[in-house]
Amino acid sequence: MNHKCAHAVAAILGTHAVAAAYAAVADPSVPAEAGPSAAGIQEVVVTAQRRTENVQDVPIAIQAFTGEALQQLNVTSLDDLIRYLPNVATASAGPGQDQIFMRGLSAGNVATQSGGSINGFPNVAIYLDEQSGQLPGRNLDVYAADLERIEVLEGPQGTLFGAGAQAGVIRYITNKPKLNVTEGSVTGGY
Repeated sequence: MNHKCAHAVAAILGTHAVAAAYAAVADPSVPAEAGPSAAGIQEVVVTAQRRTENVQDVPIAIQAFTGEALQQLNVTSLDDLIRYLPNVATASAGPGQDQIFMRGLSAGNVATQSGGSINGFPNVAIYLDEQSGQLPGRNLDVYAADLERIEVLEGPQGTLFGAGAQAGVIRYITNKPKLNVTEGSVTGGY
């Protein structure tokens, strides 16, 4: 078959395919494809850069866990959360005294901020809402009962969160008060 015949056959077949596609789009009796369900895709809003924005628009390596996700995963402490975080580990020295390693970085034995200004600060900052949780001798280990979300920002965050955030930041964002609603919850186990 010569080139002219091959081009003519391709043009005819291509024209029919395009016409069929337009007819399917224009035909109202053909049901449209179902889009993503409301329950399937959910917009996650974070405040990692000190402003509210969609987690997909933040140019930071971030993991965000909503309050619902924390309940489903049964996360009640920092140790529970660490199991779901890539590149994050802890070495426990007791309650509230975990050494947090993010991307392999930690300040060694002084990672619990035990020496104040004498020893070095850890490389992972912990924030409760907008308040730093870097306490002498302790790491903030929040009970995850009333949290809106937890944001884990990996990588250097010193510009927004200070010198103690060289490896990253763990941010606990609490639920905002609802003054017109009375709520409670009960959890049981054996």
